[in-house]
Amino acid sequence: MTERKEDRWYYSFLPFNVAGGSTSPLIPLFVTEGLAGNVAQVGIISAISSLASVPANIIWGNLSDTLKKRKVFVLIGFIGLAIPLLLMGLSTDIQTYYLANFILGAISAAAAPVGTVLVLESFDKKEWGKRLGDFSRVAGIGWLLGLMIGTIWLNAQTVGSTVGAMRMLFIAAAVLAMLSVTLAWKWIKEPKAKVDRKEVASVVKLPLISFERGRYTPTKVLHVLKISAKNLRPKNFPRNLKIYYLVMFLAFTGFLTFYVGLPIFLSQKLGLSISEVFIVYVASSTVSALTYSQAGKWSYKIGSKRLQQISFTGRIILFPSMFLVTGLNLDFMSLLVVLCAMHALIGFCWANLSVAANILVSNMSYCDFRTESLGMYCSIQGIASILGSLLGGFIANYYGYLDTFLVASGFVVVALILLSALNVDRVPCEGDGPKAEHV
Repeated sequence: MTERKEDRWYYSFLPFNVAGGSTSPLIPLFVTEGLAGNVAQVGIISAISSLASVPANIIWGNLSDTLKKRKVFVLIGFIGLAIPLLLMGLSTDIQTYYLANFILGAISAAAAPVGTVLVLESFDKKEWGKRLGDFSRVAGIGWLLGLMIGTIWLNAQTVGSTVGAMRMLFIAAAVLAMLSVTLAWKWIKEPKAKVDRKEVASVVKLPLISFERGRYTPTKVLHVLKISAKNLRPKNFPRNLKIYYLVMFLAFTGFLTFYVGLPIFLSQKLGLSISEVFIVYVASSTVSALTYSQAGKWSYKIGSKRLQQISFTGRIILFPSMFLVTGLNLDFMSLLVVLCAMHALIGFCWANLSVAANILVSNMSYCDFRTESLGMYCSIQGIASILGSLLGGFIANYYGYLDTFLVASGFVVVALILLSALNVDRVPCEGDGPKAEHV
């Protein structure tokens, strides 16, 4: 396929990701700051988004693959971000906010599994790695730019209330998402060639940059779970891979238990302004983005299992340390610097463990079911996010943040123990496992 000059359509995703980045920490903070809610309701908000996103990613991805259409689903996803962000900015009660977050999870998910395949269908197979890397970087830059814009926006607010500035940031982000709709409508062309996701699993090894947040609403998904009784039979997944799914379910439950209350902890318990909370998030996302390119090399150099064990250990220590550092009697600026450094380390761990996880799942999968295995892994992240969100919100609200962060670490400890005992050797691809049955 001849390379098209219209590869500028990548940049239709830029305002979409800027909108997502600028509102990621804002969504939980607005519950307590703008709607007088509590951290338990923050957990419910996160769970609602995750609950909607898990089936939505599967449904939208399968529907796009079945209809062999891409552009329309990208447009739906962009609109699915703009509308709920506008609703959030206008919300005056928690019920409306619940609805907006459900729409966010259910509709914006349409773009996640489609954008990456659109890249593959637009270029020759030999260019896939480079083009996906370029696309992922554009999305990553957009997310970081959004966090920075949110920081500047909220810090520059001098007239009116902070809540008013938060509302206006939601509305501005909604406008950015609609700009993506306009650009996508103008720039994206429906590819003539179509790609089966099964082709991708054996060719594309590049991990996509993803940023951790207090809910499961991914902006980029390469593999989606295929809805097929034959392809989802238990025998299609090796025993060690099933155990690894449990490892990651526990780990992600712990991650979300920690993350759902983190922005409220920083704001209400430590006295950070909303813009300073954004600064702490910028530190993590920046280090995470810079680490991705090296994480793959480290994974092959020291082993993916070892890299993930180190990352889990780091998070086990860092989660409660985010609370314990408050007892060091630091002045405010020193405290902010330490919080940024610790959250940056948490982001460093995220990049390493997420890259290692994708390699481990790919290695332990039967070759004929690698796409299904990676899709199942994505779904397990989402299911764990629901449980972690509810747990984190409940524990923080009724028992406090130290207990929350210790419970989060506890889940990761159990995951680390199981991972350490697990055989993660590669599954032979020839003749060892069931063959795919296409239906």
